[in-house]
Amino acid sequence: MDQNKTGKYLKYAIGEIVLVMIGILLALQVNTWNEYRKNNIQEQQILSQLKDEYTANLLQLEQKIAHRKKMIAAANKVLQYIDEPANVNSDSLINELNIYIGTPTIEPIENNLINSGDINLIRNKKLKQLLIHWPSDVLGVQEIEQIWFTRMWESIVPMFTEFGILRSGFFTWWNDEHNLKWLKESTNVNPFQKPKSNKALKVDKILRSKELEGLTSLVISVNYSANFQSQALHKRILEILDLLGQEIKE
Repeated sequence: MDQNKTGKYLKYAIGEIVLVMIGILLALQVNTWNEYRKNNIQEQQILSQLKDEYTANLLQLEQKIAHRKKMIAAANKVLQYIDEPANVNSDSLINELNIYIGTPTIEPIENNLINSGDINLIRNKKLKQLLIHWPSDVLGVQEIEQIWFTRMWESIVPMFTEFGILRSGFFTWWNDEHNLKWLKESTNVNPFQKPKSNKALKVDKILRSKELEGLTSLVISVNYSANFQSQALHKRILEILDLLGQEIKE
């Protein structure tokens, strides 16, 4: 009888242990499910935010590409004037030169995904890799943009000052509504008054400038290179937006 009681107690004890283990496993499973649900909600919030950010980045990049194309077209026109200086209209030349004003540099919206560790909440491996490599992709464009930024202030501005067209150049730039869209906070107010007197050199003297042809060629070369890199960045943004669209649950 004692042996039978011992057997029953042993079975009861084992049963209790099994029930406790099942309870623990269930609690862990519920906790895991809750964590998964929370992470999923947080991931969706991050994905939606990224969609807004990269949509804005795409628009900004397209504006900068368009700006550079305009500068390249103007520079080619000036080179044509240099090669065929006869009967070049003064206003036409200065209008084309004025387009050189400006530094189209991309300043994408930054996020803190990598430093915060939130990048690990994104389960799509391809999307995660694209987001990790994004800063270096942008840097490739910004390095070329920096070349033009430096030339703009160190070479173009002094040359325009010598030509007597810097004031009109800045007036023209600030009077262009498309340029104002490139600014983060635009007041839509032109800080320059329209020049009332023409102090520009004569066309023939401008076209004979030793610096003009070289710097105009640089306008084309640097901005074409920046646009070449920007097109690759444009493709990358579209790829990111496509993956975000697949992952976001409406």
